Amino acid sequence: MSAVRIPAITEHTATVIFMHGLGDSGSGWTFLADEYRKLHALDHVAFVFPNAPNQKVTLNFGLQMPSWFDIVSLDRVEAQEDSKGILESVGRMRSFIAEEIAKGIKPERIVIGGFSQGCAISLYTGVTSDIKLGGVVALSGFMPLRSTVAELHKKLGIKIPFLVGHGTSDPVVKYEYGEFTKKVLDSLDVPCEFHTYRGLTHSASPQEISDVLTFLQKTLPSA
Repeated sequence: MSAVRIPAITEHTATVIFMHGLGDSGSGWTFLADEYRKLHALDHVAFVFPNAPNQKVTLNFGLQMPSWFDIVSLDRVEAQEDSKGILESVGRMRSFIAEEIAKGIKPERIVIGGFSQGCAISLYTGVTSDIKLGGVVALSGFMPLRSTVAELHKKLGIKIPFLVGHGTSDPVVKYEYGEFTKKVLDSLDVPCEFHTYRGLTHSASPQEISDVLTFLQKTLPSA
């Protein structure tokens, strides 16, 4: 599995693994690490930006593109979900987590996250994780396979902090999906910060990037 890796500047004691959205690549989100490096923040954190495999996407007329799973429709994301593809990419995320643990990074010093499709994978991975991670950053996405989430979470019973962010003017993944994700996490008694970004479309904003930094500083302190 390929990924763009940005090493820690000081002693490596924590890791952020962040998955991109449909049609993008890991390099499309390295600006996160660049911004934090400019601020001399999170110098002890290594960043991993995985690359999705190329595969056909029904929503885009069956064209091949970087995608974590197939999408039939964004009007009703819960209809005709590609459960096989979703679970395969959850497995990919878990493999990246295992790699960091093998390097000596404690699970609670690992935060996973993603945007759009990558957000969906991160949400499902976090809620169904059998190890206590540091947290989950979920931007402009949705909770996949929600009919199975509650049962799996109840069985595992591990609660980790989530940050969920969504723009009110998102034309791709509707703002209501972000609100629903928050409701699902609340129903599971999972700690969740929900951030609304007025007028934001399907992208990230400077305020959101700042909010993610605050969350990471809280969940992955240097000491």
